[in-house]
Amino acid sequence: MSEIDLMSINWEAVNPATIAFTNIQAVYGTDGTPRNLSTYNNNYFALSLIAQNRFKWKSSIIKPYERLSEYIEYLLYYYGQCLLARSGKIWVVLRCTPLGKPDEEGLPTKFQTYTWNGEKAKIYNYSEVIWIKNNAYCIPTSFWLWKYCDRIAHIERVMDINIDAQKTPYIIETTPEMQFSVKNLFKKIKEMAEVVFTNSAAGGIREKVKVLDLNAPYLVDKLYAQKQNEYNDALNFIGINTIDEKRERLITGEAEIAEDLTEKFSNLFEAPRRIAVEQFNDINGEGALTLDENKTKKPEILAKEGGENG
Repeated sequence: MSEIDLMSINWEAVNPATIAFTNIQAVYGTDGTPRNLSTYNNNYFALSLIAQNRFKWKSSIIKPYERLSEYIEYLLYYYGQCLLARSGKIWVVLRCTPLGKPDEEGLPTKFQTYTWNGEKAKIYNYSEVIWIKNNAYCIPTSFWLWKYCDRIAHIERVMDINIDAQKTPYIIETTPEMQFSVKNLFKKIKEMAEVVFTNSAAGGIREKVKVLDLNAPYLVDKLYAQKQNEYNDALNFIGINTIDEKRERLITGEAEIAEDLTEKFSNLFEAPRRIAVEQFNDINGEGALTLDENKTKKPEILAKEGGENG
């Protein structure tokens, strides 16, 4: 989706139930061959669930009470924004689209809202609602995960091809008279014969047989490491620290850089949510709405810089 104005995309028209299947490049390569669609969708939905479980919302005056966190994070993940609006004595969560001309500060003046099923549309003024943004530009989290899942699926597809290449047969060029002898040779090799004898008469087998080896180098281990890097990058982006505490000689600098990067990514999504919580509590009182983040365990530093082992 390069060279597309993200703010011009009508995210309301996106169907979350089929969004994983819309990335055609994850299904077909440039040569038209199918990629690993199952891998793409499994990773996409797994990362989606993780991303939507990052923050926990709680309030006794906002519907739907029992699934408030699930509802808000679902809308932010797939649509990039949602609203809290009054409905009598309580508040409700609504899908929304900015409407009309922005004010002098670039803020929307009105919002078109929808219920979960897309019905009961209503227009609200900006001053009547609390605007919850997924990030500064209201871009859905799913937009970024498309890329990661595409790359992971592509790497796994290459891994499959590389595994298949290990079973590529030899191409043997020989005379019809020698074919039977060559077949017997390969049969003895397959049967793990300790010694294989050939006839050296008439120039021997070297002059009568040419072999083209099509075997590819084994790259699965390197490709697997690359796949893990892509997956870890995706987790870091949505705020999950992926540093392995068992990694040998993890120095302080490496851990601090990784933690800092994860924190910066996490803040992209947390800061707009915190602003919405503060605005809501300014109206309804302290603690009317709370937001908790599922923090990951900080990595253990196994060897500090300048330590006993340098």
